[in-house]
Amino acid sequence: MLEFAGLPAHILLLHSVIVLAPIAGLGGILYALRPTWRRVLQWPVTILAVLVAGLTILTANAGEALEHALPGSRLIREHAEQGQLLEIAAEIFAAVVIVLFVLTWPRMASVVPFLDKVGAHRWLVLTVRIFAVLAGVFLIYQTVVTGHTGAQATWSDWRTG
Repeated sequence: MLEFAGLPAHILLLHSVIVLAPIAGLGGILYALRPTWRRVLQWPVTILAVLVAGLTILTANAGEALEHALPGSRLIREHAEQGQLLEIAAEIFAAVVIVLFVLTWPRMASVVPFLDKVGAHRWLVLTVRIFAVLAGVFLIYQTVVTGHTGAQATWSDWRTG
C-alpha cells in the first residue's frame, strides 16, 4: 500500500479529486454552453480535465491497494465500484473536452489543415458541446456519489466505535 507521511495515499489524493473534479465539470459545462467565455476557459478547463483524469486514476489505484489492506465490507466494495465509475467519468470528460478544444481552438485549424473543414460542420461541434455538458454533469454527479459512499464506508460506525 502506498503511503505518504504514514497515511494511505488514497486518503490524501481523494481530496484533490473531490475539489477539482466538480470545478472541472462545471468549467467544462460553461466552456460548452458559453461560446463567449470559450476563449478564456479553453486552456484552463482542458488542462484541469486532463489533471483530474490523472488524479482520479492515481486515487483509484491507491484506493485498490487500501481496499486489499482493509477487512472486506459491503460499504468498501460499494465505494470501490463507484470509484471505478468515477475513473471512467473522468476519462470520458477529459476526452470530450480535448475534442472540443481541438474543434474550437482557432489556431488548431492552421496546425492541422483538415480541422478547418471539420470545424465548419456546425452539427459536429454542437454534438461535442452536448457531450461535454453531459460528461460534465456525469463527472460532478459521480464525484458526489463516490465521495458519499467513501464517507459512509469510513464513518458509518463512528458512534459505535
